[in-house]
Amino acid sequence: MGNTETNKNTRNYDYSSIRVKGKTKEDVNKFLDKVNKTEDCGKVTFDAFITYFLANATKEDIEKLQLQVTTWEHEEKRLRRIWEKKKGKVNNNKWKEMLYLGQLSDFISENSRLKVA
Repeated sequence: MGNTETNKNTRNYDYSSIRVKGKTKEDVNKFLDKVNKTEDCGKVTFDAFITYFLANATKEDIEKLQLQVTTWEHEEKRLRRIWEKKKGKVNNNKWKEMLYLGQLSDFISENSRLKVA
């Protein structure tokens, strides 16, 4: 009978690892150390930290996050779709020609989400 009671009280969580850069782990640990300095509340864990931000991320937060990982390869596809919607379809050779000759520079400056020099 004692064994059954022990099993009821044992928390059975399914933990797994998340791969992050060493610097990211260091930054999160520093943040959690700061958050957990006070002793008048429970310990905020890495799991609680992630769960909180997942539940409270706004649309703007998600867009900012997406932009942080957007490359010119991604942006080129998006810009081409916009161009073709406004101006009509172009084949790959014509698109590359316009791109390399700078014929799209104003269009890219006006429509790109990435910073243009």
